[in-house]
Amino acid sequence: MVGEGIDGAGLWDVSGRVAQPAQSSTKPHIFKPDCAALAERRSFIMFAKNAFYFLAGLGFLALAKAKHTVKGYSSPKPFDMSQTQRCIDYDIKVVDEWLSHLQRYSADENPIVGKNALELGPGSDLGIGIYLLSLGCAKYNACDVNDLVKITPDIFYEKLFEHLGARGDAAKIDFLREQLAKAKAGIPGQLNYVVRKDFDIVAAFGKNSIDLVFSQAAFEHFDDVHKTVEQLSAVCKPNAVVVLEIDLKTHSRWIRDNDPNNIYRYPSWLYNLFWFRGIPNRVRPYQYVDALKRCGWTDISLRPSGTVKDPVTAYSGLAKVFSDHMNQMEMLTITLCARKS
Repeated sequence: MVGEGIDGAGLWDVSGRVAQPAQSSTKPHIFKPDCAALAERRSFIMFAKNAFYFLAGLGFLALAKAKHTVKGYSSPKPFDMSQTQRCIDYDIKVVDEWLSHLQRYSADENPIVGKNALELGPGSDLGIGIYLLSLGCAKYNACDVNDLVKITPDIFYEKLFEHLGARGDAAKIDFLREQLAKAKAGIPGQLNYVVRKDFDIVAAFGKNSIDLVFSQAAFEHFDDVHKTVEQLSAVCKPNAVVVLEIDLKTHSRWIRDNDPNNIYRYPSWLYNLFWFRGIPNRVRPYQYVDALKRCGWTDISLRPSGTVKDPVTAYSGLAKVFSDHMNQMEMLTITLCARKS
């Protein structure tokens, strides 16, 4: 005889033993995903995504070439010169980052004081040169193919002098104003801006004359990286140091945020159809390092300053020439430092 326990926790037979409840013969259903179907779905999504960005990238390449044909190279910064304070903040930030890399590399707290510096591709203004002079640089030289400085609004320099004036004495600002006036008039001074269509920096500055070389998002636009490094080897003094910030990403504004490696999706023959002077050269980090080594530069330091969020997808949909992992496609921006032997 079986009765219910007082606490309702179980069934008891007359002997006082707990009676075991009947076992159900029905097994619970366990959901097992179809792994093959999931893999196939993921594969289709990736294929569709790659196809979309391939076609979208072609459109952006065509627009970039058309814009360059009509307007030339006119906006190196990702914003307009009319945004004065933003442009000033940009120049200050660039120099401060260069000096941070240089101090870490050289272990010198004041690595630019008294030095003859060269910037390759200064872009839209001379704010960087003025700031470097204010920090103690003996002379600032710059070389560019495009004369964008001639259209820099005067208000930019006025606001920059106000900004720097809050940091230093009036005599220094007077000196900086004088150097800017000389540069605008083409008179030799400590602010030496040179425009050459042939980008011959040896002819512009002479051999064994430069102590430091800086470059911000310019090297990726050089058609012949090895030739440029050869010229640097000639123009720099022994023991000179280069600090090169290189932007490896797609440059078109929208697609660089969504598909930063877009320009690497295309075989060379197709990419070259959209060629214009200054188009990203698609040179990868190991190739920059190799060019420096072959030209006698030593103590080479390569630091990634921007990488893709998912390294696994960094190679998805790329042209075969970029599919090898030696290309380090996960790197989007890098800083190279090296010393002339």
